[in-house]
Amino acid sequence: MIRHVMLIGATAMTLILSACGGKDAPDEFLVLKNPSLAVPPEYHLRPPGDDGATETYTPEELARQALFGE
Repeated sequence: MIRHVMLIGATAMTLILSACGGKDAPDEFLVLKNPSLAVPPEYHLRPPGDDGATETYTPEELARQALFGE
């Protein structure tokens, strides 16, 4: 009796596993990752030709402006 149950169980597992073999799964080695976003190192830099930003700030001044809103 136990032999019949084990044989039926093994047959069922074989059928279940063989049914999964035909799926078209992506190849994990061909999947591309998006590059991580880069944060600019200095936020006070402006694009070339921007006439409004002629002042340069020291890191201390930038920190003071960020903390106290001066």
